[in-house]
Amino acid sequence: MSPRNSTNTDDQATSTGYSTREERTTYDEETQESRAQQAPLSEEVDPELEAFFKKYGEINISYIEPPPHSPWFTRPYALNYFHKGTLYRTRHERTSGKLELFLDLVYVGIAANLASNAVSGADGVSFLKFLLVFIPPWTIWSDLKDFMNYYFNDDIIQRGYVLWILALLITYDNNCEFVDDLEDNTAILTCVVTYFLARVTLSGLLWFYSLYIHEHRTQMRLYGTSLVITSSCWFFILLIKTNWGRCIFAALMFILEQTIFCLSVHPWTKKKLGLEYSTALNIEHEDERFQGFVIIAIGEFLYSLVADSPLKFGWNGKLAKGFALLIDAFIFLGIYLHKDGCLKATHALRRSAFTAILYIYLHFPLIASLLIVGDAGVDLSKIKNDYIEGEEELGVLFFFHTGILVALVSLTCLASLDQDRDDHSDHYVPRFGRISLRIPIGILIFGLTWAHDKLTIVQILWMDCVFLTLLYFFEFTVMNPFNFNIKSHMGLVNVQEA
Repeated sequence: MSPRNSTNTDDQATSTGYSTREERTTYDEETQESRAQQAPLSEEVDPELEAFFKKYGEINISYIEPPPHSPWFTRPYALNYFHKGTLYRTRHERTSGKLELFLDLVYVGIAANLASNAVSGADGVSFLKFLLVFIPPWTIWSDLKDFMNYYFNDDIIQRGYVLWILALLITYDNNCEFVDDLEDNTAILTCVVTYFLARVTLSGLLWFYSLYIHEHRTQMRLYGTSLVITSSCWFFILLIKTNWGRCIFAALMFILEQTIFCLSVHPWTKKKLGLEYSTALNIEHEDERFQGFVIIAIGEFLYSLVADSPLKFGWNGKLAKGFALLIDAFIFLGIYLHKDGCLKATHALRRSAFTAILYIYLHFPLIASLLIVGDAGVDLSKIKNDYIEGEEELGVLFFFHTGILVALVSLTCLASLDQDRDDHSDHYVPRFGRISLRIPIGILIFGLTWAHDKLTIVQILWMDCVFLTLLYFFEFTVMNPFNFNIKSHMGLVNVQEA
């Protein structure tokens, strides 16, 4: 499996991945690297990625030509890798391919279904169930993301692979709600089988691709073998006769799987195996894919607001609640894209192995919390009475505010992972001052939960919205000094001096 973290320096912590000292294949190092051309990345970059490279820096790259493409079968190759401290990358920039966007459409439905099931119970048990059934599709999405980041060639094999995974995901989604039925194991067996097939399919592809990709061969085979072993262990869950026992087993299995993954891509593994090559993650593509999944989660706000017309009829109180949720969704997206407001930085995926791993796994609580917030918010907007009544409605409000707090904490931590390379004169407010209000605002909003008997639902939702709006405009102001700048040759000049 492709690693989820890498850097642009062979000796840095995240320059990890699949590599080997084995004999070259016919499409070998000499064939690729002898034709490599040194060029700054900005000469080849898509204009839409210009801002990314302006912030995170240009990279000197030796470009390699990919093998001839065929829609039937394209010889597998590594899109980017390090060798002896030099970054080699295929000439074409990686953006979200059509296959990946098609995959995302299915995740919109999966996310909506899982979040709706969690909020319908609005208690600790339903939340735990949501987490445990959401991790498998998240893991499968990560598998596909990594595989496409490193080996995308859009031939019939990869298209068939994506279609197969989509079929498995649809099967999983239609059964995961019923995995806690102890009298009938059909649902949990179906979920285990679909997850097993998805991961074993990846293992088979890694082994097959390793026949051609010498740069990643050793770790591809090691990780592919581990996938078969860990995925097979999931069938033991059928021997457990209590739901709590199954929850504990599932949690331990997820921890084991992710630990093996982290070890397989960690610099320690590369050193112990004495690997000559290391993978070079296409960071801009990785960043773009995570942004895409965050947008899917935020889309839960919008999808739930329009599906089945929950805010009918006319101009009413429900519509007022819906407008507040719409603004919330817009603000969460803006805060995520703000990051810490640095003009120049070292990306977390490039900074170190530790920050790269945190960057990957902090997206999970962020996305999970946004899904909960979106669905719980719409459930609140559907309530006909003015005030919260009953434990169930209070549970929905608690889910809503807890989700906002967790999302803001996650956004604060994610924004702190990049390494600031700005001069002190670039900003009036220091870096951590710019993001310092996120957690306090989250705590303040969370505290409004206990004002449910004094404030109407409309008042609560709009107070949440006002606090988030103040946070957004505070960050927008301190991260964007009030001067009119225009782009000029990848730089900025003041229009008064232009």
